Amino acid sequence: MNHFGLFAHGESFDPDAFLAATTLRFDEVWHKGDKGRGHPRSNGVRKILGDGITTPLHEQERIAIDYIVANRDGLKALARAPGVAAFILGLQYHIVLDESTVGFCMGPSAGLMSRALDIGIEPIFYVTLDRASRGRRSRAAAEPIDVSD
Repeated sequence: MNHFGLFAHGESFDPDAFLAATTLRFDEVWHKGDKGRGHPRSNGVRKILGDGITTPLHEQERIAIDYIVANRDGLKALARAPGVAAFILGLQYHIVLDESTVGFCMGPSAGLMSRALDIGIEPIFYVTLDRASRGRRSRAAAEPIDVSD
């Protein structure tokens, strides 16, 4: 699943009213109870910013910063819209692990964090893992893992 994008939702959020009053455009709009979405418990909007599986993390941050800067006022309004309970910027880090990997930590760059704080969005890292099996390591898993992105 692609997690690189932003979304806002809440049980009492009215996405239709928000969309009527903004220039922002979204790729998904849903309403509580929509059958096509598995009967969600909230109303919301989602903007896909790119392919999180194939786009390197540093490039996702650059794209996100550019989008935030270009849409700052609209995004600040979304963060303050009545009923919005969660406003999240999803970044996706896809990593191939080998058996020697014990763990890692990560967080947003200072540039992304300052812009996130400015508009009121929470950056979340969705980490997807590929595990190299014992005795069969992929080429990517055999190379050192750089988590500094």
